[in-house]
Amino acid sequence: MIEISITQDIIDYANNKLEHVNTRDNLGLSKFGSERNRILVGYIGERIIMKYLKLQNDEDKYHYDLISNKGKRLEVKTITCKFKPKDDYWCTVNSHDLSGVYKQNADFYIFLRILNDYSKGWILGWISCEEFFKKGEFIPKGKDFGKFQFVKANATILSIDKLNPFKEDEL
Repeated sequence: MIEISITQDIIDYANNKLEHVNTRDNLGLSKFGSERNRILVGYIGERIIMKYLKLQNDEDKYHYDLISNKGKRLEVKTITCKFKPKDDYWCTVNSHDLSGVYKQNADFYIFLRILNDYSKGWILGWISCEEFFKKGEFIPKGKDFGKFQFVKANATILSIDKLNPFKEDEL
């Protein structure tokens, strides 16, 4: 995993993008992204990947966030944490389709974790969307793991150690 210091320009970019979320391209707020802080965290993650891959524009489509320099559709998944994640922690893709799994039309997922104070983050790795759902474990809404429960949606989970290590010119 790659450790990244989150600079003020990354946070400013994300805040600016968040201010325009309701007006740009009728994007609106999605079912699971409707909380302001969760959207901000997502935009911080996107900006980290844009800078790391030297991408000029974000796409911010419903099915993917970015287009790589090789023309691949990238969906960036970012969540907050209290400390550096361990390799056996999960990467999660929620599905609003409660009858099963909803899959976005992207080529690759890129997973990140960032500290709650937005000071530091980690690019955890990447995986093709197809491979994610083949290797991942489907978790139905309501499944209880003791300290953790999937209450909002069905999800598919995969541990960080199953991701491909990130190299900036690979995707």
